[in-house]
Amino acid sequence: MGRLVQVARAARLHVEAIALVDRPDEATLKSVYANGAWLNAIKTVDFGDLGLTRNYGIAISRGQYLAFLDGDDLWGSNWLLAAYKTLEAEKHGSHAIWHPELLYYFSETDFDRHSVNEIPDPQVVSHYFLHDDSSDPAFNRKALLLNNIWSANVFAHRALHETYPYRSVERNRGFGVEDWSWNIETVWRGVAHRVVPDTVHLIRMKAFGSLGQQNSAEGLLPHLPEVNWPIDGQM
Repeated sequence: MGRLVQVARAARLHVEAIALVDRPDEATLKSVYANGAWLNAIKTVDFGDLGLTRNYGIAISRGQYLAFLDGDDLWGSNWLLAAYKTLEAEKHGSHAIWHPELLYYFSETDFDRHSVNEIPDPQVVSHYFLHDDSSDPAFNRKALLLNNIWSANVFAHRALHETYPYRSVERNRGFGVEDWSWNIETVWRGVAHRVVPDTVHLIRMKAFGSLGQQNSAEGLLPHLPEVNWPIDGQM
């Protein structure tokens, strides 16, 4: 992650890099401090909630554009620079939310599952997919009601984040999944979700202990925005 910040700074972009560490154990906190020479600040918080942690980051940051990067993921080194250039080149780029073109989910358990021919090993769980661009005429926003089709790590103008803050988890009501909720709300409010060409976000698949697994186990559903939903089935 430090590498993509270095690439952006080398291109004369001013990058304020802040580590938000929510209820860390001692080993995690030591690792952040030991490897965070490129960071401007390290903030320890006690929310126990990704949405509230991101909102806190928005409040304390100073940049015109914001990018969220999960600490256990990997990125192509050109992500920040490419996202900035693509946004600036678009006439209404600052009114859109920008995603990497490609997601690649990888698992360390696949290291001994290499194929010896053109047929993949059936036990391999690593996979990839392309992010949808909501400006594509074939895009159907109803897909978001069944699945979260975009990852949480986006690049966008801070005004969008201030207008649409993340929702906190409400486990007693069965609602959560802050990025899925945020994606639904912004799309239904008319905000475009665009794709930065030739960029990749690599997500580590954990055998256990991931937030996604916890959300699935608890059966959490996304918050729905307070809009006038159609009654004739047309979305």
